[in-house]
Amino acid sequence: DSVYSGVVSLRSLCLICFLAELNELEIMSTDIGNAYLEAYTKEKVYCVAGPEFGDLAGHTLIIVKALYGLRTSGARFHECLADTLRDLGFCPSYADPDVWMRDNGSTWDYVCVYVDDLLVAMKDLMWLMDILRGDPWNYKLKGVCEPKYHLGGDFFHDKDGMLCYGAQT
Repeated sequence: DSVYSGVVSLRSLCLICFLAELNELEIMSTDIGNAYLEAYTKEKVYCVAGPEFGDLAGHTLIIVKALYGLRTSGARFHECLADTLRDLGFCPSYADPDVWMRDNGSTWDYVCVYVDDLLVAMKDLMWLMDILRGDPWNYKLKGVCEPKYHLGGDFFHDKDGMLCYGAQT
């Protein structure tokens, strides 16, 4: 638990999609680009600058950002994203701590987190996307769209217009 990022279960993901369809919520998926660089590491990491650093060659450089490959980077990013979601009024579900919920009055908003992949179900999706992209968080969101393929499964509508999730690809 201290070194890994939590991930939403596929059962929870399907349940949130069901709730979204039932409550006429929009569904959108996105990926947070350079996710680990959004968090600070608690590990003590340094490197000695090589010639590519110009005047700094030979200096000891202290690394403060979580990098891919560091043991605890996943957990540090998970903490960073959790703090962001809490600041926005979301709280983790008791059943699955990687399903974040927020009461918006008429329905609930949901964010499913799988390391740096998000599936969001809300009435006003662009509000959240704009907030995450803006100050103070400045997350780099990639592939913000209605999910077609997410977490190893295909999203599609059947002949009756019902949202389905399965392994067609």
